[in-house]
Amino acid sequence: MSDPGLRPGGHDRVTLHLADRAALRAYAASAPAGVLARTVEVLLDADPGPLGFVPRPEWPALRRYRAHVRPADQGGGWRVVVRLAGHVEVAEVLAELARHAVQPVAEVVERREGLTLDDRVLNAEGFRWADGPVVDVDATAPTARLVEDLRDHAAARVTSDTDPAVVAGLAMAGVPLVGEAPLGLDETLRLQVAAYVHLADPRAREQHSVLLRRAALDAHGPVRRQPSVSVVLATKRPDMVDHALRQVAKQRGVDRLELVLAPHGFTPDETGVRHRAGVPTTVLPQPPEAAFGDVLTAASRAASGELVLKMDDDDWYGPDFVADLLRARGWSGADVVGTPAEQHYLAPLATTVTRGHRTEAWTRFVAGGTILVGRDLLREVGWWRQVRRYVDAQLLAAVHAAGGTVYRTHGLGYLLRRNASGHTWEVDLEELLDPARVQQRWDGFHPSRLLECAPEELPGELPGQLSGESPRQP
Repeated sequence: MSDPGLRPGGHDRVTLHLADRAALRAYAASAPAGVLARTVEVLLDADPGPLGFVPRPEWPALRRYRAHVRPADQGGGWRVVVRLAGHVEVAEVLAELARHAVQPVAEVVERREGLTLDDRVLNAEGFRWADGPVVDVDATAPTARLVEDLRDHAAARVTSDTDPAVVAGLAMAGVPLVGEAPLGLDETLRLQVAAYVHLADPRAREQHSVLLRRAALDAHGPVRRQPSVSVVLATKRPDMVDHALRQVAKQRGVDRLELVLAPHGFTPDETGVRHRAGVPTTVLPQPPEAAFGDVLTAASRAASGELVLKMDDDDWYGPDFVADLLRARGWSGADVVGTPAEQHYLAPLATTVTRGHRTEAWTRFVAGGTILVGRDLLREVGWWRQVRRYVDAQLLAAVHAAGGTVYRTHGLGYLLRRNASGHTWEVDLEELLDPARVQQRWDGFHPSRLLECAPEELPGELPGQLSGESPRQP
């Protein structure tokens, strides 16, 4: 980093050369006061994409704002120039650029004691399947460029001599790590780095990545106020109520969670429901003739949480499912967060498949049984549509039409049950077995270990089918 002009007083031009968005945000937080300039130029080695900028009304008039990719012969990366009609505090200009370097979020962020890294930059966005060779990490700082350089490798090897910030930063970014972690890190993270992982297995590799990022974010990311969450769960099947309640009751790591159960065409025993749910619960029976969208709207209106999470009655959810959605929402700032329809249990065929969808990406679609959305935004777009099918897709379309953003995190904490019929989203089972769409396939019920399924959750099959059998070729 170079800052030749950062001395108190007025300057015509100040230029800073920084590694990436993380370095920009870190420098902006500690930039010296009393340094004034008419033009502020920032050179970033990594390409963060277009950076927005909104000058403050009390500043001199904005004469020019330019942000563009630097030519390769100039080092690549990104160049940002802010030119004003008069002098302004450089620290204020940098703070405004840093604010636009990431998606906005409403949560208050606090710094924890000890090693704390910026999860708005060091996060899992861009994670992908890769089988490149395991490489040794030889870096002195965690940067976005380092993360991107490692994305195509199966894993990165660290040692007890690796800088703790590098290990924590790579783990937060979901880079699979192997080896020995240094002292100075959270013990859970150190143990996870040392854990055995079968890197040639796509699901095992991603599971390892998820466990690493959880540990690193919780111990070395910023502390955020966690919003309250209301699960809305509509069901027409009395026989699935117990299963659905188990999925809610097993959730952990969520400070304020409630359930709004909307039985559609029947009335369960409310006392029993509240006891089995394990969280504050509202039972809101709906008439059988009501459209599915109206049932969800009634449940969402009755919810008290800041966020509304739609869960389905017959699917499986891991105990960290809600907490992982909140983690992704915290660092992404997305208006809607969900997972892909990644894992399916095809009940008529007693077969489990993983479809290999892209995860950790901005998208237009997430699985309907995983939609986490702000209740205020849900109200602004007119709640759920008054339809019987495709209610999820129509909500996501409304969010996009309103300018909202949708982020898709990992799908290992969610498994869809596909029966022969009875779904609001119908699809031919053979389509779900198409080799072009299937990454892995197992006989029997074979959930990700992140689901932590108890024996009573099994779909009528023997516990032995939860063993670690090898997948079949699609």
